[in-house]
Amino acid sequence: MGLNELNKLDALAQKDLINRGEVSVREVTNYYIERIKWLNPILNAVVHPMFDQASSQAGEEEKNDHPLAGLPFLIKDLNPIVNEPFTNGSKLQEGFVAREDDVFVQRYREAGLNFLGKTNTPEFGFLPITEPELFGPSHNPWDLTRSPGGSSGGSAAAVAAGLAPFAHANDGGGSIRMPASSCGLFGFKPSRGQIPISPYINQISVNHAVTRSVRDSAALLDVIKGGTDLELYPTYETRQTFLSSTQEDPKALRIGITPDWNGQVSIDDETKKAFDQMVKLLSDLGHEVEEVTVPMNFHSYTQNFIKIWAGSGAVAIDHLGKMVERVPSNENLEALSNEIYKAGQQMTAFDYEEARVMLQLESKRFLSLYAQYDILLTPVLNRAPVKTGELKQNSIEALTNNMVNYCSFTPIANATGQPAMSVPGYWTDDNVPIGMQFKANVGEDHLLFQLASQIERASPWYYKYDELDKQLMQVTK
Repeated sequence: MGLNELNKLDALAQKDLINRGEVSVREVTNYYIERIKWLNPILNAVVHPMFDQASSQAGEEEKNDHPLAGLPFLIKDLNPIVNEPFTNGSKLQEGFVAREDDVFVQRYREAGLNFLGKTNTPEFGFLPITEPELFGPSHNPWDLTRSPGGSSGGSAAAVAAGLAPFAHANDGGGSIRMPASSCGLFGFKPSRGQIPISPYINQISVNHAVTRSVRDSAALLDVIKGGTDLELYPTYETRQTFLSSTQEDPKALRIGITPDWNGQVSIDDETKKAFDQMVKLLSDLGHEVEEVTVPMNFHSYTQNFIKIWAGSGAVAIDHLGKMVERVPSNENLEALSNEIYKAGQQMTAFDYEEARVMLQLESKRFLSLYAQYDILLTPVLNRAPVKTGELKQNSIEALTNNMVNYCSFTPIANATGQPAMSVPGYWTDDNVPIGMQFKANVGEDHLLFQLASQIERASPWYYKYDELDKQLMQVTK
């Protein structure tokens, strides 16, 4: 297979070519560097290239026997890489160079992944779009007038367009699943406790990746799974790899479905078509599917979730300011982040703790659903990916409006800690992707990988990336 055919293969298939000596790590690295040079000017997905470092490392990784060693990878700019710029998409950190790798970057590095650069993100990852003032917006490769989603929009746009076979992402309210849906990718949010747990944002945020295939996601989660020696909470221990789960079919599952949180929100016609198509596929695969009454007051949970985001987000901004020795202000923060910073400082301990407790109680009620069902199916987003600039709002009320009208379905899994995934499979007549979301009970990550692999085999989506490549060639002529 020639180098020009690499983009037709997922990461593990590319690694197989390397192992068989059909291509070298250096050739694969150079292939993706050239694709970034070609397509990033129209996508603005990679905000800090690391081409010299990647080229230098390529030769070293020929000797690394890890199952993913030598494969190109991108890191979202919410995570530090030692001696590289670390901005969180914010002018507050402009020019700052990280002093060390974080734990996830360390694990990716130990696995021999070759970092090609860092990807675009909204400031501090606060929005479901990727349009930071510092770097400008990323663009959805399926429709350059649309957002690739957020906050991992740069990573998602890059993987969909073939700038890397897969990329790092993180998720504090849907930031893996939303861009995966918007860009036609597989996006998996692991259970709280599968990986090291952050002290920030009330432990609702997790790290993982966006990928083209299910098995690539599973292999990457195997790289970062497990806690550190300094965890404050227990983490999961399992001898079974997530990759092995992708080789097993699930049992016949009881799947509850809701397209609109029982009428508490609304979705557009295209999202309803995508939802109905997935319901039919699940039934055809032998699963028991029925509409459920979800035990959750959506509007109460939304208000409490936003309060926690504001309070915890303000602390994160304050600590980042101290790290770079700058005082956060309206001169170095976008309007939304500055409002969050001020609101968090003014929030009382009573208000924050009440929101935290109420969100936990709401989460427990939500999880009671899994006494009856194995899986819950919902949309990922309420409608097709928005146009660039459409959601660029500057108030905390905007965050609430986003949850009510655009991203109603993803944040609850961050509050509960349960695993959730966006699975591609539907494209509109305009060739815009819309993903569907599946949630399992806390700790049932393996079950989601089994189901995702079964769906992928029954209704493959990989051919769509070849179509996208041809589309991008026309755009860039």
